[in-house]
Amino acid sequence: SEVELVLQRIGAFLPASDKNMSLNPREQILLALHWMGNGEPYHGLGDMHGVSKSTVCRVVDRVVTVTVNHFLQDVVRWPDDTSAIAPEFLRIGGFPSVCGCIDGSLIKIDSPPVNEEQYVDRNGNHSLNLMGICGPDHSFYFVSCRWPGSVHDARVLRRSSVTDRFTNGWRPFPGAVILGDSAYPLKSWLMPPIVEANNIPETIRYNRAHKGTRRLVECAYGIVKERFPCLNYMRLRPIVAAKVVMTCITSHNIASRDDFLVDLEINDDNMPNVENFPAERNGNERQQEFLRYFRR
Repeated sequence: SEVELVLQRIGAFLPASDKNMSLNPREQILLALHWMGNGEPYHGLGDMHGVSKSTVCRVVDRVVTVTVNHFLQDVVRWPDDTSAIAPEFLRIGGFPSVCGCIDGSLIKIDSPPVNEEQYVDRNGNHSLNLMGICGPDHSFYFVSCRWPGSVHDARVLRRSSVTDRFTNGWRPFPGAVILGDSAYPLKSWLMPPIVEANNIPETIRYNRAHKGTRRLVECAYGIVKERFPCLNYMRLRPIVAAKVVMTCITSHNIASRDDFLVDLEINDDNMPNVENFPAERNGNERQQEFLRYFRR
């Protein structure tokens, strides 16, 4: 089961070592998952599990920290076998060569005690800016949740390891591109919609397929937030809230991708098979290639 897999991977890092801690590793994982799955106040959850509010707080912090440090990279990544990704995106939305869809999502938190103004987002709420790249099965290949809500999506991407890897020529498969909304810049590996379509047939078809494919990442966020209601609002410090978000994404991926239950038991390497390709043409040239495809 999923819980058994998580226990197998992180149980050794969750000893019942606290003076007042009576929960074994399995119970700690279940307690943290219970909280993430309903977002209840700590004291209510503590009553259900027979522990104090402070114990719930420590357990959640411990489980999410261990998950981020020892499990996240095994699960939130492009799979070793990427052969089905582009065909599945093409089948769903009609856009070729897609290796992922990117979008940002604001995660509401309490007003933090330090640098409070940086966390005020465009809606006037305090939040973290979560950036994710998802696959056709709604699982996530990459997530970042270290930036305050005021930071623009394009900057979050620019400062991420994804930009470093793709700029240096890494691709999950040859010719792969990521689809993002108009908040993101045009690059040889990143395709936003064409803002001025001008009623040109191939541009209209490009945008239609782009929208139909990219909606998958919006659906993925919806699934995660429905599965983990704690993400709707967290009364936690930003650093802890970010680890909760990453743990929710990790758990979501395990639930979304059946192959993890087999894959992770035999794969100790937390990096996918890395392929490096020669530097591609610039973004405009790459986009023109797609427009020629949609001209057919």
